[in-house]
Amino acid sequence: MKRFFNLILTSILCLALAGCSSAEQTTEILDEPVAKTSADVIVVGGGGAGLAAAAGAAESGASVIIIEAAGFTGGAAMTSGGHMAMLNEEMNAAAERNDEDLYKYLDYQEEDFNEWAPSLTILKQQVTQYLASDQKGRFDSVERMIVDHYIKGKGMDLDGNEVSQDYELVKEALENNWEIFTWLQSGGMEIKDTFYNVHANNPVDGGVGLANALKNLANKAEVEIILETRAIELIEEDGKVVGVIALNKEGNEVEYRAEKGVVLATGSFSGNTEMCAEYQRIGTGLTANNASNNFASNQGDGIVMAQRLGAELRDMQFMMTVLKGYQGGCTLSQSGIITGKQQLVVNQEAKRFGDESKGTLSALINNQPNGLAYYVGDSKMIEAINAADEDFLEEKKDNGFLFFGDSLEEAAQAAGLDSDVFIETVTQFNQAVQNGKDEEFGREDFNGEVNEGPYLIAKMEMAYHLTYGGLVIDNETHVLKEDGSWIPGLYAAGDVTSGFEGAAHQSGDCLSIVVYYGKAAGQNAAQAK
Repeated sequence: MKRFFNLILTSILCLALAGCSSAEQTTEILDEPVAKTSADVIVVGGGGAGLAAAAGAAESGASVIIIEAAGFTGGAAMTSGGHMAMLNEEMNAAAERNDEDLYKYLDYQEEDFNEWAPSLTILKQQVTQYLASDQKGRFDSVERMIVDHYIKGKGMDLDGNEVSQDYELVKEALENNWEIFTWLQSGGMEIKDTFYNVHANNPVDGGVGLANALKNLANKAEVEIILETRAIELIEEDGKVVGVIALNKEGNEVEYRAEKGVVLATGSFSGNTEMCAEYQRIGTGLTANNASNNFASNQGDGIVMAQRLGAELRDMQFMMTVLKGYQGGCTLSQSGIITGKQQLVVNQEAKRFGDESKGTLSALINNQPNGLAYYVGDSKMIEAINAADEDFLEEKKDNGFLFFGDSLEEAAQAAGLDSDVFIETVTQFNQAVQNGKDEEFGREDFNGEVNEGPYLIAKMEMAYHLTYGGLVIDNETHVLKEDGSWIPGLYAAGDVTSGFEGAAHQSGDCLSIVVYYGKAAGQNAAQAK
């Protein structure tokens, strides 16, 4: 059996176990877990992919145990919008024709789509046929989903490396979109009669509705769920993964043996800011000091454990950041009350760095020192925020990210900015507003000069939100090594894996793929010999 330990985990166990007074004693205890249990399949992680894996395995006749680090199940799926990509023929038939949305596909060239080209060729044929027909309703197809997925997911890191998008993984999952939807329906998920976006439907109760459906399926299949138990190590015997070592909520080590297979569904590493900072290549200003707005339990445990056994990692440098009040002063959704109301934006040096009216501003903030930006405005900004939420400024004024002043100098000093540089920046900005054009960054759309106190400066931060890299799997959900071989007994699904999002979050497609491969991983593990 291969065993791996680090100093932190050893220290935790040392404190937790009475009478532990020497390194020799600690090692002896670590080699003999205080409890052992077994099942056909052990699923590590109880989020969307983990619940789907557990239900899929149990429905295939396996006994299943989920171990989840947090005190609840559902994970990121529960806090998401729950949007699922699906080809809903009934809703499409009732909608208006969408000819104008389709002409662009006829201009796309197959040579620009690499291995995705076959789907584009089929889509062009479908679009041509639809446009030439008098067919009622809105056009959509699996091939359109696939092509849109590829286009949205394209991207490069700061070094010019292109993100990976695994055509076969994405294609298989999206081709089975309706199968996944009907499975979730059997767990109680309902959808509204509205589209969230081009391909995605709206579940009733959003992510909670999706998570509850998965929980219902797992409970119906009699899956055992153990909370507040964090996996720390995979057990490998004779080249095969046969279980995991975990720490329970008391800090004691427990061994979970898998008769058939282990499924890693531990989620992303977006809650581990040090790991994000180590790998990220999306912004020159981001550091480990930037916050995360995802679950603290998303530490990348599955990635780290599998990497010890030689698992290949892919696209670890690609991730998504979102704007929020400095170090949690306001949430992601609350930050939307501020964005768009500002008149200009500056960095820690009190200087502008881009066109504040463009949707690309967040990406520019990634390149600012410490991923920080200061949203600036006068009484007009304050009035706009109050119109959106009359209680917001009053409730958040003492949270450490809102700074007020009767003068520009007072506001700058309150925010810790160089007041002389700040005043010069605002003066130049006001001149651009008067001229109707910003010569420095090309901005032409303004919402007034900053010249009527009181003044507001909101200190905003790019926080780690989603990570797109992780383990490499094949279509049978085996975890692969760098040489292309797979690690016997080890399967993975969900955000711990890579290749299905690209360089951008694929809302709708993402959850469909997560649930599809979660279920498949459980089934594959259950059927292993």
